[in-house]
Amino acid sequence: MWTEEELQALPDDGYIHEVVDGELVMSPKNNFQHEGMCMRLATAMSDFNRKHRLGAVRGSSAGYWMFNRNCRAPDISFIPKARLESLGFKPMSKKFFPGAPDLAVEILSPNNTRQEIDSRLRDFFASGTQIVWIIDPETESAEICHSLTERKLLGPGGELDGEHLLPGFHYPLPNLFKEWDWE
Repeated sequence: MWTEEELQALPDDGYIHEVVDGELVMSPKNNFQHEGMCMRLATAMSDFNRKHRLGAVRGSSAGYWMFNRNCRAPDISFIPKARLESLGFKPMSKKFFPGAPDLAVEILSPNNTRQEIDSRLRDFFASGTQIVWIIDPETESAEICHSLTERKLLGPGGELDGEHLLPGFHYPLPNLFKEWDWE
């Protein structure tokens, strides 16, 4: 079984490291388009969060220990302040979070399989996640999941809603897929 110290000691080798079923799983770093989408959404969530002081927004480098000791790293995550405080987590905590984020965002890559995404969802929901946004760049849509079975598709013109976790946060889905053109 991998320890947190062993995971943190892994080199920055161009891979995202997770532990799944006791095995180290290495995924390639994300492509240029994927990272642009992550940055746009994470920046909007972070700016909103800082203004309203609701909790913590983190990127794909943050590790989360699931109930089954899988270590997951969603593309973007949010944990409310009350939960952070109840667990004694501070802004400068230097350990992985014990449980899943309340909101997890996964932006699909071409190599993601439905089986892999379903496995991630099982871990997230069994470990405390309340909402998962699965963003599909190919169809410019999102799947909003409140459990393994309560899921709805948000079409290309839709809007992500922070619901009770980030009340008042709304992000137009088309904005995720638009990059300013520097050419």
